[in-house]
Amino acid sequence: MPARTDTDQRSEVVLRRDVRIPTPDPGVTLSANLFLPAGSGPFPLLVTLLPYRRDVSALTGSPTERWFAERGYASLLVDLLGTGSSDGVQRPPFDPGDADDALDAIRWGAAQSWCTGAVGMWGGSYGAITTLRAAARRPEALKAVIALEGPTDPGRDFVHPGGSRGAFSPLASWAVSTLFNQLLPPVDDFADPDEQARWRRRLTFAPYVLDMFRNGPGAPVWMRRRIDVGAVEVPALCVAGWRDLFVDGAIRAYEELRGTKALIAGPWMHVMPQECPVTPIDFLEIARAWWDRWLLGVESRDDTPDVRVYVQGHRPRWLGFRSWPPEGTVRAEDLSGWQRSAPGVPDPATGLQSGLWATPSGQFGLPLDQHGDDSRSLTYTSPPLPRPRLISGRPVVELAAVWPRVSVKLTDVDPAGRSVLICAGLESPGDGQATVALTPTTYEVAAGHRLRVVIAPGDFPRVWPQEPPGGWPVARTLLLPIADPASAREVPMPEPAEPPLADLEDRLDGEPPEQAASWEITEDLLHDTVSLRLTASNRIRPEDVPGGRHTMSVDQELVATANRLEPGESTVTGQITGTVVTATGAQVTVEVAVTATATALDATGKVVQDGVSLLDRHWRG
Repeated sequence: MPARTDTDQRSEVVLRRDVRIPTPDPGVTLSANLFLPAGSGPFPLLVTLLPYRRDVSALTGSPTERWFAERGYASLLVDLLGTGSSDGVQRPPFDPGDADDALDAIRWGAAQSWCTGAVGMWGGSYGAITTLRAAARRPEALKAVIALEGPTDPGRDFVHPGGSRGAFSPLASWAVSTLFNQLLPPVDDFADPDEQARWRRRLTFAPYVLDMFRNGPGAPVWMRRRIDVGAVEVPALCVAGWRDLFVDGAIRAYEELRGTKALIAGPWMHVMPQECPVTPIDFLEIARAWWDRWLLGVESRDDTPDVRVYVQGHRPRWLGFRSWPPEGTVRAEDLSGWQRSAPGVPDPATGLQSGLWATPSGQFGLPLDQHGDDSRSLTYTSPPLPRPRLISGRPVVELAAVWPRVSVKLTDVDPAGRSVLICAGLESPGDGQATVALTPTTYEVAAGHRLRVVIAPGDFPRVWPQEPPGGWPVARTLLLPIADPASAREVPMPEPAEPPLADLEDRLDGEPPEQAASWEITEDLLHDTVSLRLTASNRIRPEDVPGGRHTMSVDQELVATANRLEPGESTVTGQITGTVVTATGAQVTVEVAVTATATALDATGKVVQDGVSLLDRHWRG
């Protein structure tokens, strides 16, 4: 096989904005930004499809697409049908038809004179969904994929976790951000008549949140929106974050793949691995080596294991395994012999001490000390461990006399009593017996520490608080997957050339670049409520990014409040206000808000341009 040549060099990047990709529907085209290495080519092509708008990405410079283009890979960032600058009507969220757009983009790109005909597809979160959907359709030009931190079953992994109606993430955080993107004016070529027409048409579409709210747990649409990962045949690299809300889906994708595959799982939240302030890796170089191998035919010069996972807890390190789950044993722990503790009555509002792992907050939000939530839950605590225990896989807890919905967490309790979240599970089994599989993990518990199983009626704000029936479940058994140390070897992982977010403290304080964020948990002792509040502000100026044209300011507030006395009155809310000042001098302000309870939803959207109201709309679910 050839040695790497072209991708060793840095190339200038030629950006083609708003290239039009034909679809089978006459007159309907998809919009994309194309990043080409300077030179005659041809080049292999990397494709990403998202509903989050290529013009919005351009406001921050599209750094990842530029990075690949500098190293010899053409990159195509495509708006899904009906979103951003693409024609047509947007589909419901997570619709299988998104794969049609991917196939159109792959077919078009592979046929261009600047393309070698070899295409890779990749993406994170929603981009992982579109990547795996497209690969399952097996387009001829697609040679390899990378799927980062995405679900394979959006209904169960995100909208209705564990079969229970979701709260904060789907109905506040994601709902308000996608509605804001839908109503935002074109921020590339604002004055273009076609762009103006697409924007005015987008103002008439129903927001994603209505579909998610109206299709409750168990609705048939969620089965249809699952991804058939087993149909993927091309080589696939799966990337998971142990502290990411989609860790179960990302690991499940790897487990269900039948062809050539690799897995990297680190301690990250819902963020690119090179951008996480906790144990970042040089993921882009890893990705480039993957593309070099499968798109250029460059032979790998090392014996990197197929599975590389980060060990959390005691002795943090990267380990390589031959398989996932790793070779080892399953240890059955009889919980009747562990120390049991329970408050007088169950607390429907536990969960906030788990941090923001189930909320796509990005660079902050790791789990807090779980002791407060533990004290309001049913717990089973082991004796101190005589030796370290390397957990790797999915722990399972078997319960009897279970509530209709149950949250189960596994924690690591140190000698000082601090309780660290290892992993969590949520199920809605009805009454009787239940087997609750927790999210996959790799975690070493130190000698002298204790394991704790924590059982509660819910996990707020991931799902809605609800009053359980009287009494407590009975935990029978904890099944622990214990990795065989002899089957692992320590592996080096490349570190980023520059520390990620070295300016994070300045950014959180609102220093340049103009960003600020806050994370608050408050308790109202008079009304017996507990609240989570997240805020973020961002200012983007033309001089901040290559080719910048417009100024945009965005302020966001998300709040989730659990009411212990009246769980049905618990709420989640999201608000975003953004103002765009275009290069032509036009000023457009977009205001969106979503308020939801477990049984009702209100969403509003307002758009004002130069003092003239273009939209003032109210949606109810």
